[in-house]
Amino acid sequence: MRHLPLGKLPYEILNARVLSRIVIDNSVLLPPKIGEDGAALKTSDEILIVASDPITGATEKAGWLSVHVNANDIAVHAARPKWFLATILLPRGASEEDLDKIMDGILMGLREVKACLVGGHTETATKVSEPIIVGTMIGEPIIKGRFITSGGAKPGDAILVTKGAGIEGSLILATDFKEILAKKVDHKILRKVLEFEKLISIIPDVSALLSIGIDNISAMHDATEGGVLGAIFELAEASQCGFIVYEDLFPIRPETKEICEALGINPLKLISSGTLVATVNKDVTEEAIRSLKKAGIESAIVGEIIEDRNKRILVDRRGNENQLYKPPIDELWLLYEKLSIAFER
Repeated sequence: MRHLPLGKLPYEILNARVLSRIVIDNSVLLPPKIGEDGAALKTSDEILIVASDPITGATEKAGWLSVHVNANDIAVHAARPKWFLATILLPRGASEEDLDKIMDGILMGLREVKACLVGGHTETATKVSEPIIVGTMIGEPIIKGRFITSGGAKPGDAILVTKGAGIEGSLILATDFKEILAKKVDHKILRKVLEFEKLISIIPDVSALLSIGIDNISAMHDATEGGVLGAIFELAEASQCGFIVYEDLFPIRPETKEICEALGINPLKLISSGTLVATVNKDVTEEAIRSLKKAGIESAIVGEIIEDRNKRILVDRRGNENQLYKPPIDELWLLYEKLSIAFER
């Protein structure tokens, strides 16, 4: 019996055990697929975008993050989030105050993305050791009848990244690991990272990018588990393409750099909700960057999509080409494993 690793399932297991067993009908315009953030469903006269994601690696901001990561998965399809469902699983011994904290976060997040809570389930479970929130968001296309997928990238497209790598991971580390970081990082840096809350939503990023025209955007993806490198890999997998990206072109905020250096973490492999990865027509890259900057969002072109799907290359700062054969394990999971071993000793 082979045990499953932490984090997202390996592609071969996900395909064999889950995706290959799914049966759909003609109402499903975008079915479940590796690299896609959500599904597109057709009703009698409308298209709905649906996405579901859990929060398992954060505690302090769990309720609030559950809204935003799911709203982001709707936004990358060029859609606006509208309805949210939450399944909240609490460990034995959880208090009413614990539930209040989660609900306060959910309701705050919903106000921020202008969506409403329409259902879900809440229970205390003996098999749960930390709170787990599984969110489902439903939305509608911003442009009626049109949506964007993660699988539309084409050879020659430029790869654009907004805001910086490791945004969500920096926030999680600064809250859930603050006692460890307080010994390694200046307290002013940690306070600054708490402001990253304002960056978690990619709804403003998508809105600004759409100003260049939906036909100039071939694919969009939210950089969640596995960070920006994982997001680019998943986007390429969904598009059946390759890519070449350059380490020194990725935007990384100085606070993220300092935290990652203190903990020995690669920010390009750190969970990064709030960072939009998009592929755009190479002829409009300057216009795309200007549109984002006008909205107060920094961005950068970090590489391009290539035809050969067997070539997924990261060029490091020394100019060495590193072939990526699979998406990286998120640095947050590796840190949890490392610390748990240290605590046991």
